[in-house]
Amino acid sequence: MNNREVHISFLRHRHGLYLKLAVLLSVICIAWYLLDQPLEGAAGSSLLGYGLGSFGGLLILWLCWLGVRKRQYRASGNLRGWVSAHVYLGTALLVIGTLHTGFQLGFNIHTLSWLLMVLVILSGMIGVACYVGYPARLGRGIENRTKEQVLAEIMDLNERAIALADPLGPDVHRTVVRSASRIQIGGSFWRQLLGAGGQKSSADRLEKFIQLEQRSSEQADPAMSQTTRFMASQILHQPDVNRGEQLRRLLDVLARRDELVTLLNRSITTMARMRAWLYLHVPLSIGLLAALLAHVIVVFLYW
Repeated sequence: MNNREVHISFLRHRHGLYLKLAVLLSVICIAWYLLDQPLEGAAGSSLLGYGLGSFGGLLILWLCWLGVRKRQYRASGNLRGWVSAHVYLGTALLVIGTLHTGFQLGFNIHTLSWLLMVLVILSGMIGVACYVGYPARLGRGIENRTKEQVLAEIMDLNERAIALADPLGPDVHRTVVRSASRIQIGGSFWRQLLGAGGQKSSADRLEKFIQLEQRSSEQADPAMSQTTRFMASQILHQPDVNRGEQLRRLLDVLARRDELVTLLNRSITTMARMRAWLYLHVPLSIGLLAALLAHVIVVFLYW
């Protein structure tokens, strides 16, 4: 089973049990709302409103409790069931909570509770999109290797590149060492989130550069790294066949290193984006609990 299948499986857990339950709850609540005709009109203070509000409040507490229990579920193998229940019942809460308001919204603590609930659910949907869409990108080009293993290969390729550059003269050696010192992996959280980038792949751009040079064109690929451009010029103007072959071997090593750096940075960015939504979802959930408590206190004190 690949990464994408693993992360989609929570949506199909037990043949969509929690999806069916969420749809059933939503249909029952909508039917109840449509059939109920209170004299004072639809509102949170009606019998329907109190019923939906009580059920929605208990559902919020239960979903938050599931979040706290996440680590224990991970250890016991029930993580997919937890995520499935959290996603589908949390989405059903959008229907339940909105019907509870009777669509009477204003500038008060009650509407604030509803708004925070909506924001929590929307941020949760962002999280679902991340966990469904991003994992397939993690293994692309890196297979099942860890970050440490990829870093070790990058370091090994750097050493091989320097070893190949040593016999080719000080200019080549200096260029390779400088390119190694310019490698950037990861960085600050914001850099990871926005995309740390990586070294530019060299193989195909080299051929394009050489073709342009052979046609006496002054244009060059602007995306080509300085190292690749230097190595290409060395190969192009190298009369020694053996030396030219050595330079090509060196460029192949640099191209593989650059490719791994790019893939690793892409993987780091993907993981950062998968974590980032939690920095929104968790504080909003805490704010929702606080607003919900205030909402309940105000209702019991003044209604």
